[in-house]
Amino acid sequence: METSTSYLEHVNIMKELNLHSDFSKVREPYKENFEAIYEEAKAADVKVSNAKDFLNELSAEEMSTLQNYARLVDEVVVNELSDEGAYNLLVHFYEKYDFDNDGITEIGKGKNVSMIPQNMDNDLKEAFVNAINNTDEDDMLAMMVLTLDIDRIKYTMAKHMEAMSESEKAFMREQSSFDIDQFIADQLKNPYHPKPITYESLMDRIDGILNPTGGNYSSPELQESMQKFSETLKNEYQKIKDQNSRDYENSLALSELVKNHDPKAKKQESALETLLQI
Repeated sequence: METSTSYLEHVNIMKELNLHSDFSKVREPYKENFEAIYEEAKAADVKVSNAKDFLNELSAEEMSTLQNYARLVDEVVVNELSDEGAYNLLVHFYEKYDFDNDGITEIGKGKNVSMIPQNMDNDLKEAFVNAINNTDEDDMLAMMVLTLDIDRIKYTMAKHMEAMSESEKAFMREQSSFDIDQFIADQLKNPYHPKPITYESLMDRIDGILNPTGGNYSSPELQESMQKFSETLKNEYQKIKDQNSRDYENSLALSELVKNHDPKAKKQESALETLLQI
């Protein structure tokens, strides 16, 4: 299976995400058969480049399992899939990945937005997962609005508009309050790639929900949930940063001991390695 460093780091973080109970409930009837296919793919060392070849060897029953486990409406037709869409059919939710970095995770022919965006640094990603895990299940989906990619939505809209017939565009020009031709040109002038989500930009989004301006509105219930989430996220992020600082200081101290040939260095190094493995 895929083994790049960035991919494995993302997978290890995503694996810790507690999903809504409905996610597992609807997949339970197909779970055992899916796991059998997954183990077969793992044994065959399936990668993005050869996932379609692997799918072509599966039976109709196995393909049906993948379709139902992925919650796809349409039957899977292998030659209609991208390499990314084929690979993501064969792996667990936490292993699905946007390999071409276009902001969309393809699963079969389905196009999805990742629950935890890849364009966060690992510290923020880990803190976000921890905060979601400490959020009431009924509020989980509401928290995902924080990572909604507005630029991706605009780009997708522009692509749809560009594909319209001239008569459809003419009708939109009459009805729209903005210049749709300019909108299409602005959005499609460059290939789309997600912008990094930073801790600061995420907190700005939270502040926009807690203190809406410009005619925006947030319900009292959403604000209450968002306030709790904000505090949890801050605490989780700070814990991770503090641990990183301690690890860095320990590494510097160990390096200094080794450099000075201190006889305690080997003992200290062994103890530190043991600690970091826990």
